[in-house]
Amino acid sequence: MENTFSNSIELGEFDLDSFLKDDAPEEIVPIKNTNSCNRQIILAVDASNSMQGYKVGAVNDTVNNIINKLNSIGRNQDGAISVAVIGFSSRLFRWTDGFVPVHDFKFSYVESTDGLTDINALFEELARLAAEGMDSEAKKYVVLFSDGLPTEDYSVSISKWKRTRVYNDIEKISVSFDDDLMDPQSREFLEEFADHGKVMSIKNQEELLSVILN
Repeated sequence: MENTFSNSIELGEFDLDSFLKDDAPEEIVPIKNTNSCNRQIILAVDASNSMQGYKVGAVNDTVNNIINKLNSIGRNQDGAISVAVIGFSSRLFRWTDGFVPVHDFKFSYVESTDGLTDINALFEELARLAAEGMDSEAKKYVVLFSDGLPTEDYSVSISKWKRTRVYNDIEKISVSFDDDLMDPQSREFLEEFADHGKVMSIKNQEELLSVILN
């Protein structure tokens, strides 16, 4: 199955196994000028092995619902909403290579999970997006969908992200599952990611939307 990354074409089901092959297509959406954007939202999806089953299914549904609601809201307000959607497992993958208007984006489901959690790839990408694509005048959000189980040291890469000029202006939100929120190790990581922001259950979609649109 061929996967193409375009901000204006319906992608269908996202086949992670095919994408991770060496011959996977590299066509991605270029970074857009964000000067006119009032809200910029990064959605980061954990697609590692620990997310298999109901977890990745719940994330798929939640991200799709959030995109649809943002699209509906964005068409009925003056302020523009743009999104960047990325995923990570044994490596990073992207739906977009920067911020695109939410009304031009169609989320495609992750069909399978793969490998360990390359959390360093996530923080490196967040640093890139913050440095290259975020408007200092926009309201900025990063939403992580994960079970909070990193498998490697990430101190260097998270420090790189924290040193970006807009880091302190970003509202950081961790979205996870009730059982993982009860696990001390998972909770610790999710709280560290949120950095005094929100840590919430994936069941609370309305609360998540409320935070993003606050």
